[in-house]
Amino acid sequence: MEIIGILPCGGTGLRMRPFRYPKELLPIYYHQSPIDNLIRPKLSIEYSLEAFKLAGMEKCFVIVPDWKPEIMRYLGSGFEHGINIAYLHNSKANGLSDAVLSMEPWSDNKLTCMALPDTQFKPQNAFVKIIEKLKEENADLVLGVFPTDEPECFAPVTLHTNGQVIKIEEKPLDSKIMNTWGIAVWNSTFWNFFKSLENTISTGESISIAFHKASVAGLKVFGVYFKDGSYSDIGRIDCLPFIPKTYK
Repeated sequence: MEIIGILPCGGTGLRMRPFRYPKELLPIYYHQSPIDNLIRPKLSIEYSLEAFKLAGMEKCFVIVPDWKPEIMRYLGSGFEHGINIAYLHNSKANGLSDAVLSMEPWSDNKLTCMALPDTQFKPQNAFVKIIEKLKEENADLVLGVFPTDEPECFAPVTLHTNGQVIKIEEKPLDSKIMNTWGIAVWNSTFWNFFKSLENTISTGESISIAFHKASVAGLKVFGVYFKDGSYSDIGRIDCLPFIPKTYK
């Protein structure tokens, strides 16, 4: 089954105002280009594209609104980044679930991998592990779960010892589960279930709640916990990741 990536870039970046440049294009570190050996900035969205490539993906859909044309201009066809990129338009700014749902008509019996292009996670090859888990368990949805000291800012996941998802919370006020999901892969069964939630998605319901509902509804939902991993949201000024320069 073909594996494709999805990068939803539909947010308005309210937390970063008055800064108005797309946060997905923020440079997160510098690297030495293998092409000409020059030192170049590595942008946030490129981190996710590289994670897709590490898992063998050749195609990616990027969800873009009217106010972020710079993303299309920078990434282009994806040729320079080693991955084929198509763009889907969604300017409703109605939350992550609504942005992701834009891709459903193009999902056509494919495995879909989602990363959030304003975040970084380690290990960068985490998609390899969660795709393997989906195939091993014949699962419908598998989440990449990472440790965090601030579960109240994210979406902590309660996992059974076999990795099956028991519960997912959305920014709980008080949680003893010190982790969060950060990436995901799902099949057409989850797409069909997700589509059935269209009415609640239209009200802005979070995708974390959709994942939880899928588990409750009996879909095979698992998580892979990367105990030595990390997860950072560059959209929060107080959580900007520090990544050392990779050149001498």
